[in-house]
Amino acid sequence: MKGDKVYVDRDLKALIPQFMNNRKEEVKQLKELFATDNLEEIESLSHAIKGTGGGYGFDKVTELGRKIEQAAAQEKREQIKESITELEEHLEMVEIIYK
Repeated sequence: MKGDKVYVDRDLKALIPQFMNNRKEEVKQLKELFATDNLEEIESLSHAIKGTGGGYGFDKVTELGRKIEQAAAQEKREQIKESITELEEHLEMVEIIYK
């Protein structure tokens, strides 16, 4: 399975490893929150995730953050679970290309 390509400004190259680590940590937090059915905190955390992706060129992170946030607000647990998995897979498989 090949990941999506993300084109990132070369000036951000030094920041990307920490950016990726932070997003992967957030996925772990989302899973823990989901396990305890804490939809309010899922909504809050996914709102923050939504805000971070675009600034680094990770539009899919923003899109998935938005999907999780909306699903949490609407208490759509299956959609939350699927979107968290999709975010996790995206972060594992994404191909970062510096321009």
